[in-house]
Amino acid sequence: MSFLETQSAKGLIKEAKLDAVKIGSGDTYLPALGVFLGGTPLQIGALSTLPFLIGAIAQSCGMWLAEKVRSRRQLSIRLIRTQALLCLPIAVIPFAFESGWYAVAVLIGVAALYQITIGMLAPVWGSLAGDIIPPTSRGEFFGFRNKWMAILTFAGVLFAGQVMHYCSERKMTEWGFLVIMTLAGIARYLSASPLRTVSDPLLHVPHEAKFSFWQFISRAKHSNFVKFVFFVSFMNFSAAICGPYFAMYMLNNLSYSYHEYTLVVAAVMLAQFLVMRSWGAISDQFGNRKILTVCGTLVSFNPLLWLISSKLWFVILVQIYSGIFWAGFSLAAANFVFDAVSVSKRARCFAYQAIINGVLVFAGSLLGGFLVTHVPSTWGKQLAYFVEPSPFLVLFAISGVLRAFGVLVILPTFKEVRQVESIRGHQLLIRISSVRPIWDATFAFVSNSYEVVSGRRRGR
Repeated sequence: MSFLETQSAKGLIKEAKLDAVKIGSGDTYLPALGVFLGGTPLQIGALSTLPFLIGAIAQSCGMWLAEKVRSRRQLSIRLIRTQALLCLPIAVIPFAFESGWYAVAVLIGVAALYQITIGMLAPVWGSLAGDIIPPTSRGEFFGFRNKWMAILTFAGVLFAGQVMHYCSERKMTEWGFLVIMTLAGIARYLSASPLRTVSDPLLHVPHEAKFSFWQFISRAKHSNFVKFVFFVSFMNFSAAICGPYFAMYMLNNLSYSYHEYTLVVAAVMLAQFLVMRSWGAISDQFGNRKILTVCGTLVSFNPLLWLISSKLWFVILVQIYSGIFWAGFSLAAANFVFDAVSVSKRARCFAYQAIINGVLVFAGSLLGGFLVTHVPSTWGKQLAYFVEPSPFLVLFAISGVLRAFGVLVILPTFKEVRQVESIRGHQLLIRISSVRPIWDATFAFVSNSYEVVSGRRRGR
């Protein structure tokens, strides 16, 4: 029997589906809420990364809890419901405070509490899922799960975008944020219930499997996994230099409406839906490092494409390109952790990886916020061959160059951790870009929910 047919898999997938609605209707619009409240570039950068840093540090608490509690399932349910309730204070901020730095500061503070619950949940959920999901089914499971997350995030983004467009047209934007954040909270609260059907094995961590964060860092020269962590974190650092500021660039510099902003964001989700299942199959067959190499190379070009045109149709194409290859990169990075780390060390390694990643992402955001307000205006003009001059163009260029550095210099320092079939990069691209994966994904959208829920699945 396929793992996807088990009660545990169904519970994890149902939880992910409702979480995706929360992400699409709530998390995706937090930067836009910061812009609406009058945030400066540095504040928007802090909103996008400071809560994530605090959440990453909170993973050390989640790691400790995962090793101490008797029921990781019950702890996950409580953390999810606490996270859901924190959506409500975010929803009322536009009513409670006038626009300005104070309102944005309050938003950052509540978002930090929100991310603490996510950070504490990550090692608990990750260690539980790692114990439940068989190694040979991880690519298939996460490809299937992430595909559904992509399509429901897409649906959440579209619905929230319609709400925001309707409300902004009537000069009642704050009511739009109230509606979409309330929806996000309800969806997340309901997502806890399906976890009750998930297996809950007791986690035993022997003393020799416990090590400090500094011991983890000190192995950087010799540990294949630590080198992998630094590669992924550096890539995220490079992305954070410009990533938090795309919302401000689109809403302020390009003067996109909420409708247009929604289309741009939704394009990423649609692309992920089309290819996620195929990335999962490729991960199982050819390993994760090959995907990281190909996708890491291609996402290096992504921010540079924003220098070519600011036309809406072109930006949507860029987002589709981005969604395809960031989907592969993210899935391979997550699966690599499960492959490289033993069960007893998994929660600890999840937490330590998140701390390193959180620090570097926050540093990247601060660097981006500093540069966008301090670079000479001539720099933006020199890059503006095809688009209007803007200091954000400098961030796009720097981000692309640093991503390429990570692929060329840091990625070669670690290797694949399991025996897999070999494939050339261009052959992998042919597999992911051919019509078959797109057809499979489209067919799966129509048929797989019935097949999995009913316990029947056709062989291919």
